[in-house]
Amino acid sequence: MKNETAPVTLRGTRDGVLIVLGEGDWRTVMAELERQLARPNASAFFRGARVSIETGNRFLQQAERNALEALLAAYNIHIGSMAPSAPQSPPAPKERDDTYTRRNGATEVLMIRRTLRSGQVIYHEGPVVVYGDVNDGAEIIATGDVLVFGKLRGVVHAGAHGDDHATIGALGLNPPQIRIGNHIAASPEIRGKKMRGPEMACVRGERIVIEPWRV
Repeated sequence: MKNETAPVTLRGTRDGVLIVLGEGDWRTVMAELERQLARPNASAFFRGARVSIETGNRFLQQAERNALEALLAAYNIHIGSMAPSAPQSPPAPKERDDTYTRRNGATEVLMIRRTLRSGQVIYHEGPVVVYGDVNDGAEIIATGDVLVFGKLRGVVHAGAHGDDHATIGALGLNPPQIRIGNHIAASPEIRGKKMRGPEMACVRGERIVIEPWRV
């Protein structure tokens, strides 16, 4: 008998609620999510919870992300983080999961221990730390800092809620575009002579600059 992945799975976790989007037709997934959100006990299940979303192997287009956010907002649900599921691999101990959050005071830091491939989009309310590369075509949107312990070639928006004090650091910093708070710049516009070693992008005055990153 063929095993079919459920279009939508809701799970309670120690960090809040996890929504896992299955494979298949996007309209079917959205319809199933709305059906589950409309259940009589759903509001109590989500009340006050931090909601994370796993998109599986699906690469969400901007229109799909907008539709997902609008549907959840209609039920007063706010997305805390959104990320693709980890690649399929042999089972590993729970503490070795490659995507998890770690509390730093009142802030939830999203930790990712893998390379982000083209088409993958990470959204998180708080800082994001990646132990791996961020390939061209991948995107990270964070309301806090973004630190990449690898090569950064994708698009990054740090301080996405308007925080101009946020920073972007990488062992190899070569993104096509950088956004920090309300500032945006293409990498060639802000890069002078290529530095050796880790680099950091930050806002100085009214412009984004690249400086040595003392890890």
